[in-house]
Amino acid sequence: MSRRAARRSAVDTPAAVAPSEPVDGRLAGYRLIRRIASGERADVYLATADRPDETAPGEPAPLLAIRVYPAHASSTAIAVEVEAMTADASGALPALYDVATLDDGRCCLAVERMPGTSLARILTDRSLSPGEAVTALAPIVVAVAELARSGFVHTRLSASDVLIDDAGRPRLVGLGALERLPGRGGAAERTALLRAGHVALAELVEDVAAATRPSGALSAAIDLLRGRLDARPFLTCEPELERLLFAAASPEPISGITTRPRPVGLPARIGAPMLPAPDESQQEPEAVVPRRRVGAGLRMLFSLAQLPDQTATQIAAAADVDRAASTIDRLRTLLAGRGRTLLFGGLMSAGALVLMLTLVPPATAGGARSGGPALATLPPESTSPAAAGAEVSSTAPPSPTTAARGDSEGGAAVLADDAISATAELLELRSSCFATLDLSCLDAVVQPGSAIETDDRAAMVAAREGDGVPPLDYDLDRITLTTEMGSALLVSVPFTSAEREPASILVMRSEAGWRLREIFD
Repeated sequence: MSRRAARRSAVDTPAAVAPSEPVDGRLAGYRLIRRIASGERADVYLATADRPDETAPGEPAPLLAIRVYPAHASSTAIAVEVEAMTADASGALPALYDVATLDDGRCCLAVERMPGTSLARILTDRSLSPGEAVTALAPIVVAVAELARSGFVHTRLSASDVLIDDAGRPRLVGLGALERLPGRGGAAERTALLRAGHVALAELVEDVAAATRPSGALSAAIDLLRGRLDARPFLTCEPELERLLFAAASPEPISGITTRPRPVGLPARIGAPMLPAPDESQQEPEAVVPRRRVGAGLRMLFSLAQLPDQTATQIAAAADVDRAASTIDRLRTLLAGRGRTLLFGGLMSAGALVLMLTLVPPATAGGARSGGPALATLPPESTSPAAAGAEVSSTAPPSPTTAARGDSEGGAAVLADDAISATAELLELRSSCFATLDLSCLDAVVQPGSAIETDDRAAMVAAREGDGVPPLDYDLDRITLTTEMGSALLVSVPFTSAEREPASILVMRSEAGWRLREIFD
């Protein structure tokens, strides 16, 4: 008996149960059409939503699937399915529209109806090209990684659990095999579950590879999976596996799949985990509801989903050109349904930030905040004992380093109104401070008591002991102003390395001139 067959006999074979009586009429606000499946855990019905007033004349009511779980079904397993479908951002799991509990203890889930063909049937009927194999496997690898990030693992992953829907996209079903990953206290159990999920994923890749012609196209992906499973300690490998799949062949549409238009959105009747119904008067024809974020690997498969050319072009352009807008859109779709909580939290955070910036005490002429410690009242020419490491009188003549710092403090750019020039001069002076590892030099650069002063002083002490210094390779010619908040300004400073995102720097103005307060990179 093969490993896949043995695992099916141990996991998939349902116990003998008496078939339940079909439900007729309406259930939880949905009109049942017919029962389309019956299993050990649930009966599945084809249904439509009761919304006659919202359906345009001549427009057919949208179809969905209603899963009816008996009262004795495991509530934990149902909760895992609900949580996984709600948290899924890969688009591979069925969309969850509604949850209801009946008076007799049964539980109903209204989920996306996914007409299509199982991958197992396709593998039985014919062989696949390497491009078709990549199309079938890459989205499932992304879904497995997304499930792990959300705290779940699919422990079966047979070819029967992969459905090629009517848009040509691989979808992951068989959610009864989902397991919740334990928290920090169960590291050993967590590793064992993740490893079991990768065993199932490896066997799925092997099943697809066995039906791929020419053979050997997916050998690198199989070697990676088997190598990780044999290694100790075990480490997951979804990103590497995804890259190897796309390196093996360019994805191609799976032939023999009849594509159909996507259904319109369903109305939201209860709170979470349902998503709000879209405004159909403003909705574009090709929009899919509920709309969810697509993983990085699936971005290459937009054309395989056979979306309208205009939509595919716009999505690709947004992903390739405007990474910030693409990230915001993915976060917005991922966090949909939590609008009120996020709005309240955002308003509180924004208010706290404005209050913090407003209540920052103004600095004195010596660069110290009023009401600060006695150390801050020393004249600019003096070097504090804590910084210089020696007892120095406040009336002692300034050293060359101190004199140079005094010149920098009086620099025209630092004292001028131009925050961009001041930021460039401060960053340049900060680089020279790190070049000499002079703690007292920072007094002319950073705001006393600020986060950057604490971080830079700690970094200098560590650098004196042999550690590296923070990144200082800023492109000072491309500084731009982001936000102005009274005496506080937020500027964007790109790095000379194009691979890094620009840093955001908070700059404060006081009587002593401009000073750096915090760097967000």
